[in-house]
This record gives sequence, structure tokens and C-alpha cells, in this order.
Amino acid sequence: MIKLYHMHTSTCSKRVRITLAEKNLDWESVHIDLAKREQIEPDYVKLNPNGVVPTLIHGDRVLNESNVIIQYLDEVFPEPPLTPSDPYDRAQMRIWMDIFEHRLHKNINIVSWVRQERYKRWKNMSESEVEEVLNKQPSPERRELFRKRLANGVSQEDMEFAEARVADVLDLMEDRLKDGPWLCGDAMSLADISVVPFIERFEANKMSKLVDWVLRPSLGNWWERMQKTKGYREGFYFPPPD
Repeated sequence: MIKLYHMHTSTCSKRVRITLAEKNLDWESVHIDLAKREQIEPDYVKLNPNGVVPTLIHGDRVLNESNVIIQYLDEVFPEPPLTPSDPYDRAQMRIWMDIFEHRLHKNINIVSWVRQERYKRWKNMSESEVEEVLNKQPSPERRELFRKRLANGVSQEDMEFAEARVADVLDLMEDRLKDGPWLCGDAMSLADISVVPFIERFEANKMSKLVDWVLRPSLGNWWERMQKTKGYREGFYFPPPD
């Protein structure tokens, strides 16, 4: 009934797997290897025109964009609820999810290009091979982004700016979490699920100052709570295919 195209390490895929686990839903796994660029193969692009993961199929319905997918799952499978009942808290949840996607995710991606050495995936390719891969990118925006990064790299100034913007978001979270255990209302919501996969990414990107919970104790306590949830325990980690 539910099929998820995802990658085991993908941040956005983790959002969906956590939500599926919280909902106690059975689902079929289809693993997409980003390192092998399976996400830009024609058959997959038919499902996801942006050439990214995850993609969820529910019956004959195809859904892209992880934040949209988890909201869909919460509406179609309402128990247990992951959206606040109060309209104001629901609005705040959507604001947080927008911040995480367009500010946090964007800037973490810049850091990951350097710290996780993603540029090395292109190192041993000829100019014609690089051009072939770029031309297969279905998204003009992503195609142009890769062209610029391959031509110019990521400067130290860009890195510092990106890390500062990530810290800004964490400061916002710290301020909010001083007033309660969760980002929106008295229970965990999709806002908490939307951001939790990024915390581990800070460690993978050697951004240790951002996970210094002495500086942000409320955020540190939230991180401990999130790791104890059913969704995190069952959905965060996923074994790669043999």
C-alpha cells in the first residue's frame, strides 16, 4: 500500500521514515543510491521530476518533497496525531518546517559539499562525463548549482556564512525550547521530526560547536527526548542494501 523510494543516509528520507514509524505503518522499501546517481535515471525521474529522494507512493498517488509527504501521512493516518490541534500551534509548526527546509537545509548542503568531500564524486570523471551527468539533472536549478560549485568550489567566506546561518536557526530553537519540551505545543509534532535528522549531520560535517549542549542546554535536552521516541529508534537508521 505504501512504497518509499529513499536512501538510508538521506536526511529528507529520515523525516519520512520517522513519521512512518510513529504511525506504525508498514511500507515497502526501494533504495536509491545517490552515490551511483540512481536518482537521475529516467525511470526514477518519471516519479520525481526533481531527481531527489524521497518519493512516496500510496496506492496510485505519487508524492514528492519530504515535508509535504509527512504532512500527507499525518492527515491520511491521523493516529497518533503529529499536528497540533490549536490553529496557532499548527501555523507555528508550518513556519518551523519552512525555516528548516529553506534556511537550515540549504546552508547544511553548502557545508556538506566541502566537509563530506562530495566534490570527490566528480574528480575522476572526464569533461564529457561531467557534462553528461549535468545534462541528466532534471532540475535546472540543481544543474546550475553543480556547474558553479565544480567551476568555483565553495569559498571560506561561503562556508562561514552558511555555518552562521545554521547557528541562527539553532538559537531560535533554543529560545523556543526554553518555554516547553517541544517546538509546537505540548507534544512532539512534525516540526520536531522535520529538523531532527539534521542534528546528526552537524557531527558528520565536523560542526562540533553547534552540538555543544552547554551553549544550548534546552536544545540538548530536546535532542535526548527525540532519540527516545519510537520514530527515531525505528526510523532514523536504516540498513543499506547488501
